[in-house]
Amino acid sequence: MITRIFLNSPALSVTVTAFLFLIPPSGLAEDTPRVHEKQLLEALNQKKTQALSEAEEAQLLIAGYEEFLEDPELNPEERPEIRKSLIKEKARYKQHRSKAGRIQVALRELRQLPHDPAVTISTLRAAYADLEGLAERGKAAWNEVLSTRGKFVGNLEREHEQHLKDAQETLRNLNVKAQATDLLLNSVDPNSGDTSDSEFFVALKLPAIRSAVERGFRIVANQGDKQRQAQTTLIALIAYSQYFWDHYSGKRSLLTEDELPSDRQRNIFGVPDGKVLTSDMITHNNSHFYYLAPKARENFNKKLEMIWGESAVSVTTWNQKYDEPFAQACRALATVNDEHLVPNPQVFSIMEKIELLLNELDLVHKSINQLDSNYRAQLEKAKQFGNEARLSSAHYNAEIWSKESEQLMIGFERSRALLMEQLKDSRKEGWIPDARRISESALIIAKAQRRFYAVRKVKKELEALLSNRKSLP
Repeated sequence: MITRIFLNSPALSVTVTAFLFLIPPSGLAEDTPRVHEKQLLEALNQKKTQALSEAEEAQLLIAGYEEFLEDPELNPEERPEIRKSLIKEKARYKQHRSKAGRIQVALRELRQLPHDPAVTISTLRAAYADLEGLAERGKAAWNEVLSTRGKFVGNLEREHEQHLKDAQETLRNLNVKAQATDLLLNSVDPNSGDTSDSEFFVALKLPAIRSAVERGFRIVANQGDKQRQAQTTLIALIAYSQYFWDHYSGKRSLLTEDELPSDRQRNIFGVPDGKVLTSDMITHNNSHFYYLAPKARENFNKKLEMIWGESAVSVTTWNQKYDEPFAQACRALATVNDEHLVPNPQVFSIMEKIELLLNELDLVHKSINQLDSNYRAQLEKAKQFGNEARLSSAHYNAEIWSKESEQLMIGFERSRALLMEQLKDSRKEGWIPDARRISESALIIAKAQRRFYAVRKVKKELEALLSNRKSLP
């Protein structure tokens, strides 16, 4: 008989020195309710501690159940029930670790929120007042400058050159190849340093998937080539996300029980019905070798080409003999929930980080292309702009921010209200913090604070530019 172990939550002593934002002065109290930031932070800290305590309790139970199962003298009739309990505790452990992680993110965002009593809903409205009219006047003045042509082309050229330098510097600082290589190598290195339990588990299991795809795609492994190791690790992550295509794409939540794909039919190409050979992923086969169609090659090769360029590994054929070793490695990095395989969210998290890096890279390239396009278009319309070239960015920013103003202020009010509501609910027994919305609210408030000063600056700049134009002869 196994006795469940209950852990007493340790006494919590929390010293909070950071605030969400300053309590507004008394003159503004009517439009910005006071939020007791320290109390909310302490409540979140307590919930995080409770979640970690629950996870620790589950971990101890897991160790106990595993020890019982290893006992050769255990009654065989007791083994099924013990295995069920073991699976249940593993799921509980992951659930509470994930919960603690979300709360930790919320705590970090709240503590990083600037302390600024000047930004309230009233001051935001005042800052945005007349911005739309100024933007229209600025646009009209800019169009007038364009119509004169021939002014200050040199200034425009220097401005464009500086923008390009800034963009190129951003590209160098981003260094996607190095970031991606480090991220991917760390994901398969259990000795990489301060890793969480989930990261350590992935680092132990992911190399088996990488080994299977290397053999299946006939990629020569090179332990001395870090970039080659990173590339094959990314191929393994792509293969894993395609094996669990319904989870990774988010489509699983839209399927009924009858529509859920069979775990037995899962495959490296993400073909839902498992009929790979007759799908659009394969052009033909020669014995057990599958020749990948353009769509399948792009799924595996595109990301690698974006990061490593011409030195990237490229896959073209798949050896069907490695279907089962690959599937076994994927199942080893998954859990079973209600008789269905559930992929490891940490693997998807690594893929999301790669996607974010590629999105940043794409944005920089698009920015450079847009800079060139804008420069050529403006150069055709104008010859000399001088100091009035500032009208271009000033009126554009004013126009964009004016259009976004209502949404931003609504978000600011709702975010403040959400934090107040969470603080109120935290005093109730059984409170479950909405960590995701708390994080989002902190980010929205921080954005509103930054935009407040940017709007005031652009208004002042536009007013000065328009005033100078009136004084011209």
